[in-house]
Amino acid sequence: MSDYVAGPTKHVASAGPSAEQPAGRLYARLWRWHLLAALLVIPFVLWQSTTGTIYLWAEWGMDQAHPELRFVQPGAATVPPSVQLAAALEAAPKEFSAKVTGGHGHGGGGAHDHGAMTEQGGPPVQEIILSDDPRRSTQVMMLNESGLPYPIFVDPYSGRVLGSLTGSQWLPGLTKALHGGWPLGKPGSWLLELADGWAIFMILSGLYLWWPRQRGFLAALRPRFDRGARMAVRDLHAIVAVLFSAVFLFFLISALPWTAFWGGEVLSRVQTALNQKGTAGFSPGGASAQQMAAAQKPIDDLVAEARTRGISQALSVRLAPWPGAPLYIGNRNGPPSADRVILGNPKTGEVTRDALRAEQPVIPRMVGFGIHVHQGDFGLWNLWMNTAFALSLIWLTVTGVASWWMRRPRRSLGVPRKMELRWPRALIATAAAMCLLLPIFGASVLLLLGLERLLVRRGKPA
Repeated sequence: MSDYVAGPTKHVASAGPSAEQPAGRLYARLWRWHLLAALLVIPFVLWQSTTGTIYLWAEWGMDQAHPELRFVQPGAATVPPSVQLAAALEAAPKEFSAKVTGGHGHGGGGAHDHGAMTEQGGPPVQEIILSDDPRRSTQVMMLNESGLPYPIFVDPYSGRVLGSLTGSQWLPGLTKALHGGWPLGKPGSWLLELADGWAIFMILSGLYLWWPRQRGFLAALRPRFDRGARMAVRDLHAIVAVLFSAVFLFFLISALPWTAFWGGEVLSRVQTALNQKGTAGFSPGGASAQQMAAAQKPIDDLVAEARTRGISQALSVRLAPWPGAPLYIGNRNGPPSADRVILGNPKTGEVTRDALRAEQPVIPRMVGFGIHVHQGDFGLWNLWMNTAFALSLIWLTVTGVASWWMRRPRRSLGVPRKMELRWPRALIATAAAMCLLLPIFGASVLLLLGLERLLVRRGKPA
């Protein structure tokens, strides 16, 4: 952020070029839009940082809170997955009054949400998680009437149900759903995508505003504590933003494939046009209890085949509710380079596809890499890095609000007034490209420009 002096006719950017010069007018205009973007993005940042951080550590938290459900005494041999599934289905609620979508992706209905509805015949089953740790229980993930996942825990050695948790108690599922826009569904995902675009703009414009013009690059990375509290808070905000800017951009851009519109509509069409569709596919799960019960033997056969083919990691078994959906088996942990998916016939158990991550086109591999980084799948260092990233976002929100409050004129919001200027062609081209690449963001820019012009025509201050 820049230091400005508000007056009845102009804003003078003391940290940037003079407002009397074209460069100064551009600086002031970008500062205006940077502040407006911040007002829009702050709630999104706080929400995503909080839910994302809790999600990262939720599995560990469940281990501490419910060890009697999460851990078992290892035995000589496990019972077949179908026996464990049958026990869980027997313990599940027998009545299910509402139809729900087939599970929550991270983005709350993104590229992999087919919008299918579950059939009648018991509550939907999102997935079966078969651990590779002999001390851990099997989790049969059900879906409640609101679409939230909840687990039923089964001892894999005896087939005995250990207990279950509700959707609100199961923090991994609850925080993932909230992080992706639940309970608003696709509108929630659209709002997150809108804030994502403005956050990208805020970072890029913030870098321009911070860029050292009167001192060296390294000097600009040192906070000026000798210039008073206002300057110190401003520097502490700007320096952290600059140091984390590349990480911010990575997380924001790599989150887009999970959104309902950009991921489900834009990216999917781009992949089709470029022949970059993934060959492994994806299943959100969500088949009814009746459908899962009918596929018990094929599930046993495909799980055994996955182990025979060398998949040693924990397995996720899913079946979508629509006709013709394949049984989906994928590994859940281990190095991302070992990602593998086996698809099979839910009636016969015959393998129809065996796809490795290394065999996927470039775009699906890039999307998969972003998912793994977001989820902290590269190990403890990844979890701590993501946590530091989330905490830095909260820091930027707090220091940004504090800096604005300390520096705003009295009895004013402190939004710099519009300054007329001719936008540089390079900036126009960059903005146009960003609006085209992020259509929801672009639509919001056009809306704001239209409202601004309308207010000016009516003689109101912009």
